[in-house]
Amino acid sequence: MLMIDQLFWYQGGSGVGFGNFGEIGPLDVNLKPRNSTWLQKADLMFVDSPVGTGFSYVEDDKLFVKTDEESARDLTTLLKAIYKENATLEKSPLYIFAESYGGKFAVTLGLSVLQAIQQGQLQLQLGGTYYFHSL
Repeated sequence: MLMIDQLFWYQGGSGVGFGNFGEIGPLDVNLKPRNSTWLQKADLMFVDSPVGTGFSYVEDDKLFVKTDEESARDLTTLLKAIYKENATLEKSPLYIFAESYGGKFAVTLGLSVLQAIQQGQLQLQLGGTYYFHSL
């Protein structure tokens, strides 16, 4: 059976809309199907983070994060919920891809995910972190 990798894409400060619609997602900026997309090879996960970037928001300003570590904890909590609800995802590795400032953040997120795995709080295989155009 072919195992499809899970790719988590982190854009950095502008939100993931650019990476999704401008680069690798299934639709282009005009919402037209793209001829070539990474979705043909792997499952893609785009999340606007930290909260307040892209289309993400909070109803209470106290919930805005102030550090990369807080943002990594938020995303690790999200991954825990996703992987708890869909155990089939555990069978293929998760790769964290990031661009721009996200390149620096990918390491912080990777460490947070690895700690959760080692503590038995998250059941997944971390395949690695990759970053492009890191600032």
